[in-house]
Amino acid sequence: MESTETTQHIGPWTVRAVWTETGPFPSELHITTDKPGAAEYGISNSVLREVKLIHPNPPEAMSAMNAALDSLRTVRDYRSDGDGPVNDDYLKALAAAYVAMSKTSAADPVERMSYFLPDESAVIENHLAKARELGFLE
Repeated sequence: MESTETTQHIGPWTVRAVWTETGPFPSELHITTDKPGAAEYGISNSVLREVKLIHPNPPEAMSAMNAALDSLRTVRDYRSDGDGPVNDDYLKALAAAYVAMSKTSAADPVERMSYFLPDESAVIENHLAKARELGFLE
């Protein structure tokens, strides 16, 4: 079975993922550092949030999901704790994430989005309604 590797550098950390053609997720994930003392406190959540596991040769369905997850990361940056402002930039990002998630095989895009965002489905639906009112979502 043929495999492909991707590498990402995040601060002092190197993330190496090994991908096979059979699955959407890496078969191996290695997070290492060559900087003495960097591993003293372990890998922080902020480093783990930066890890992007994007298949180098994704099938079409995976491509749509990766696009949706990238959009959701942008939305999460606006409301990382669920208390960020509900401004036009956030609503535009949320609308784009909804459109991207709608292109995946997810049965309920809003419900799926709530898994990745700090807000409940009802809150996301309200924010999407506001984005629709402002013309950010058709």
